[in-house]
Amino acid sequence: MNKYTSFPIILCILTLFHISCGSSQTAEEQQALANEIQTILEEKSFEIEHRWMQPLRGNQISLIGNPNQIKMYNQDSVQVFLPYFGVRQLGGGYGSASGIEFTGKPKDLKIIQNEKGNYEVSFSGNYKTENYDFKITIYPNKNVRTYVQTNQRDNIS
Repeated sequence: MNKYTSFPIILCILTLFHISCGSSQTAEEQQALANEIQTILEEKSFEIEHRWMQPLRGNQISLIGNPNQIKMYNQDSVQVFLPYFGVRQLGGGYGSASGIEFTGKPKDLKIIQNEKGNYEVSFSGNYKTENYDFKITIYPNKNVRTYVQTNQRDNIS
């Protein structure tokens, strides 16, 4: 290998090294985000809007432009509306919701910080004959992953 053929390899390695180092946050920025998330969760007042949905038996679906939300006003009031793309296991009755809908007081509300520094919010609720279990993981960079388990449909995240 001569000196001219090894130059592109070294250039690629240096470029990748530069890109990977430039995208990391400083410790101060990470701590500021963690403090902000902790304050929001202590107040139990937040709103989440999702960009993607993953049905149990399907491909990832973009929710950009589709209304979806999880709002917690305080520990006594949660409003959830998530579109549902998946398989319904039990036939819904007349007037049953096409999406995941819940408004009311969450049952068994728990907010904990796990060993990785992520916050986990979990609660249960029901709408007519359907029962829901929600688990929301909030990462230090403010990304969120929501997992919904129901008694009548396939799970979604």
